[in-house]
Amino acid sequence: MSQQEKKKEDMIKDIDGYLMQLVYLKDLLSVEDDIRNNEEKMKCAPNFTLIIESALIDSYILILARLYDKFGKAKNASEETKNKPKKPKTIPNLIQECKSYIHLFPSMDNTLLKLEEFEKGLAERKKTIETLRKVRNSIHAHNDPQYFGEKLQNSKLKLKTYQIWDLACFSEEVLNYLFSQLSSEEIRKTKYDKDLKKLLELSQEVDV
Repeated sequence: MSQQEKKKEDMIKDIDGYLMQLVYLKDLLSVEDDIRNNEEKMKCAPNFTLIIESALIDSYILILARLYDKFGKAKNASEETKNKPKKPKTIPNLIQECKSYIHLFPSMDNTLLKLEEFEKGLAERKKTIETLRKVRNSIHAHNDPQYFGEKLQNSKLKLKTYQIWDLACFSEEVLNYLFSQLSSEEIRKTKYDKDLKKLLELSQEVDV
């Protein structure tokens, strides 16, 4: 296998790794949607619903934040690691990597135009991504004093649902395009299929 073929294979594996996270993210968002669509029925278990919704938010914020993490040197990294830091696996870094290895794509000109389009998409979502990072760092990954305990309830540091869905859909567009250009394999698909709704309908049938 040539170095070029090896690099292409590595990139396909990396993009598939991103897709694994994206599919899980979309499954989490679909579960949240399912809960909201069955809001009346879920009122019979308010504490269960609150716990599940909180866990879903924690999970999808952390996953989404990993896809858009900021590149930096870890505080506790060794001197050797600090001198040769590795870029985290993020959507912005993936776009830059693909530009660096544009010769691996079958249609270089079209792919380059698409990558530039994706960069514009990132720029348009800059504020959303910055807020995402701050939410993750201040609330979900650390106990920042200004968002600790009851203060969190009054916090205005939040991402709106449409921002989360927009970033998820943008990620899907980027990853699906890049994967389809490099591989003929089938792209990963979500697994969740309104399971909660089916369970609630089944329980209704049993009660009858």
